[in-house]
Amino acid sequence: MYKIILYLLLVFSFSFSQTINYEVALDLTIKNNKKLKTQKLEIESSKLDIEKIKAFSYGELNLSYEMSRTNHSGHIFNSKLSSREASFNDFGAGEYTGPNSLNIEPKNLNNAEARNNFTTKITYDIPLFTGFKLKSQEDILKIQHKAQTLKLNLDEKSLEFEVLKAYNAAVVAKEFINATKKAKEAVSFFVISAQEFHKEGLVTKIDKKQARVQELNVQSRLTEANNKFNIALAYLKFLTSNMKINDVESLKLFSASNISLEELYSKALTNREDLKILEFSKKGMKKNIDLVKSSYYPNVYSHLEYGFNDDSITFDSDKDYYIGMLGIKYSLFNGTRSKDLQKSQIKLNKAILNLNQLKDGIKLEIEKTYLNLYAKNRIFKEKKEAKELAYEVLEQSKLMYKNQLIPMTELLKQEAIYRENEASLIMANYEKSLAQARLKLVTGKSLRK
Repeated sequence: MYKIILYLLLVFSFSFSQTINYEVALDLTIKNNKKLKTQKLEIESSKLDIEKIKAFSYGELNLSYEMSRTNHSGHIFNSKLSSREASFNDFGAGEYTGPNSLNIEPKNLNNAEARNNFTTKITYDIPLFTGFKLKSQEDILKIQHKAQTLKLNLDEKSLEFEVLKAYNAAVVAKEFINATKKAKEAVSFFVISAQEFHKEGLVTKIDKKQARVQELNVQSRLTEANNKFNIALAYLKFLTSNMKINDVESLKLFSASNISLEELYSKALTNREDLKILEFSKKGMKKNIDLVKSSYYPNVYSHLEYGFNDDSITFDSDKDYYIGMLGIKYSLFNGTRSKDLQKSQIKLNKAILNLNQLKDGIKLEIEKTYLNLYAKNRIFKEKKEAKELAYEVLEQSKLMYKNQLIPMTELLKQEAIYRENEASLIMANYEKSLAQARLKLVTGKSLRK
């Protein structure tokens, strides 16, 4: 019965736990990140804005129906004319008796009976020429759409680096745990050895106490390492939106090709999204100048209308009418146009300056990242060699202590030195991995490729 319960607990625990590698963690983060999802919705919205501008150039077709009742003499007379029902009597002809009656106010005209009016019509309004305004607006929206796509890619790369830091931090914390466990085993062995030597009268009580102090300190480091591992896993769970993660695989490293700074800079100018975004910004400012210039051109528009007008709903051809209109509007004077044009030119100049400034900044960033990676590679090699030498010294110290050539304090000192070098090597490898990734990112490459 006990074995069955234990088996069920293991199955239950396994179903709610997961060991993850960097690639899986990154895919989950990109898939589940809410900020990226919001940006994708904004990109979809910008597509609709482009279609909206295109649709505006096709004009607007409307069908309308209006029903009214009024005793307003002007509206009544106009509705009679519109339905082709006006008579001389509506002008007051029945009350006209000759030249002496010219000052009479006709009752039929001024005090007409209330009338119903029904108008059914279809209208079509279309801008024929807007001074290239619609085309400029469409081009600007397309540029903004491309910039939004680039910003999405840029944010994805930033997230790639954030996931790498979180994932490798978890791996490093795990390696610290394993290293500290080995240190604890070694120090525990020293404690046992000191106790045995003390029984034989070969060492004093102080050796036992010193070994025990070191054992307690190692236990504290183990508790701290476990805490850091749990914190790193918690952040990784947050990034991936996966609460089942309970372990990580090996450290993620990247290969670095030996290319010159000039080649790295050339690649960056070709691949960097932030640079492309500013280039699109410059294009957008140029199109904005064209948009402002559209106010210097005439606007040509058309209005077409066909409908029916009567005192009741009708589609009688005797009651129909049509209107065809072609309009041209040209602004002879507008004091704000020249100022808007000057401001647009200033914005273009600012975009050009920002673009050139970013290029200079990228060059500096690449050089700093390149030098940093070179240093991290050298440090890793030096730390690796230092760890190997420290291990040799520790093994020699164990032998010397066994032969009572050195005190316990010296043995514990060498043990601490070795563990310190081991920890430094782990951190050096972690920092090297970030430097490798950073060099890829500053040249515009993705960590996913």
